[in-house]
Amino acid sequence: MKLGYWKIRGLAEPMRMLLRYAGIDYEEVVYEPGDAPNFDKSVWFDVKFTLGLDFPNLPYLIDGDVKLTQSISILHYLSAKTGLFPKGSNPADISRYDMIDHAIEDFGSCFYGLCYDTTPDNFKSNKVAVVTHGKEFMKQFSSALGDNKYFAGDDITGTDFWMFESINRFVKMEPTFIEHDNLKMFMKRIRGLPELKEYFNSPESTYNWPLNSKYAINTF
Repeated sequence: MKLGYWKIRGLAEPMRMLLRYAGIDYEEVVYEPGDAPNFDKSVWFDVKFTLGLDFPNLPYLIDGDVKLTQSISILHYLSAKTGLFPKGSNPADISRYDMIDHAIEDFGSCFYGLCYDTTPDNFKSNKVAVVTHGKEFMKQFSSALGDNKYFAGDDITGTDFWMFESINRFVKMEPTFIEHDNLKMFMKRIRGLPELKEYFNSPESTYNWPLNSKYAINTF
């Protein structure tokens, strides 16, 4: 199995977490753009259309004959492949988890929009508004989690890793971002998973890579 992405945490980190949690060996295919001012991305563009991907993009996953792009599609595939999918789910349940995944994607877009599609002055002036908007999502996430351990109840799924990393991005920007007790406990619960101890603590872990690429306004 190969997971291809830039040398950052970014969109691929929830997939890396899931694979480590499930104990699945995989190859990390890393692409790193050049330095300023051009940030040459030919390391990716030179191979982008040679991998047999239907919709070439990063991240991508290649697992034998299965070749996928688009973050949520990859996450859903890995969840199903590793058994980290809600047990006994009916179509309504599956649609609900899919809905949460797309809400998380919208939530993350707020963060990435501020970090990439802006200038240093705009980052500073718009940060408060973006954090405020992010907290509106957090109210909804807190309601969706309720008293459950994870977003599918007692069963951990790919959605939980997607949520954990997405909230982490905002916490990097605003340390007091999490205001809901159940989400604080959720984050603590994920961080305390014994399967991810090395992931969180090893200096060589991708967890210590920057959140954003070197051409972002703030890499964190």
